[in-house]
Amino acid sequence: MKKILTVILFALLIVAAFFGYRYWNATYNGKTSYAVVKTTPPRTETVDADGKKVTDNGQQLYSYDYTFEFVREDGSKVTVPFEISALNPKPLTQGIYITGKVSQTRVVEGPSPVAADKVPQKVKDQLK
Repeated sequence: MKKILTVILFALLIVAAFFGYRYWNATYNGKTSYAVVKTTPPRTETVDADGKKVTDNGQQLYSYDYTFEFVREDGSKVTVPFEISALNPKPLTQGIYITGKVSQTRVVEGPSPVAADKVPQKVKDQLK
């Protein structure tokens, strides 16, 4: 009986580890990706998941909500949202290239402006 329980617990542990790794890989394992800032979204008041306004010491926070189509160095594409939020946020400049670590669902690190000559030509061709 103890052997059967041990085998079942071990199998459950393996299944949990497998699904945990898949979640981590899709959510947090970012790969270097590039995008072009095509438009500047409107500045809006920042709200939380419940729709309540977000403040900092009584002052309203504002946001720019972007959706970028990133191209990875291997040529694959991923579309993810990104929000710049602060008391007085500055939007990204239209037409610049940006780079960052991007997973399947979010921007993990960045985005940061990058010079056009630092973007691989294969990626530039797909961004146009």
